[in-house]
Amino acid sequence: MMINQLKQFVPSSVCLQCDGCCRVELADSPWRPKVGQQEIQDGVDQAGYVKTIPQGDRHQCVFFNKTDNTCGIYGQRPFECALYPFVLSNSSRGLEMYMHLACPYVQQHQLSQELQEHAAYLKEFFSRPETKAYLKNNNRLLHDYTSHNQELQFLFTVEV
Repeated sequence: MMINQLKQFVPSSVCLQCDGCCRVELADSPWRPKVGQQEIQDGVDQAGYVKTIPQGDRHQCVFFNKTDNTCGIYGQRPFECALYPFVLSNSSRGLEMYMHLACPYVQQHQLSQELQEHAAYLKEFFSRPETKAYLKNNNRLLHDYTSHNQELQFLFTVEV
């Protein structure tokens, strides 16, 4: 599957020390990843979102191991998880790629050459025929995040 081809922007050593991803304020948060048709189906609700479990005053992904900040299904994690801290938003203007400014690594590298290079890589990745076909076959992955614009920075438009 093409998810294995997607290069990560945030080093795993950074992710394993962060207290951000895989945790949301509400059980039905729109920030929970959606799951594509050929991806895992256990631990997914009827709307196609990864389920969460209560953890203190927040909720965490059912696959998240809080003792070491690892993912129990990392090798088969959903496409949206592999893409993060970048998100696709399906707005009235079309499909757009954003970076999520809540990610501490993005905040630290927002103006870096590394980020510019990764954005160029993502633009090329999303122009590939197999990526376009994946998105067409998994249109339920495409959210509208325009109500969260204050947390996002636009990168480019994705042609599907």
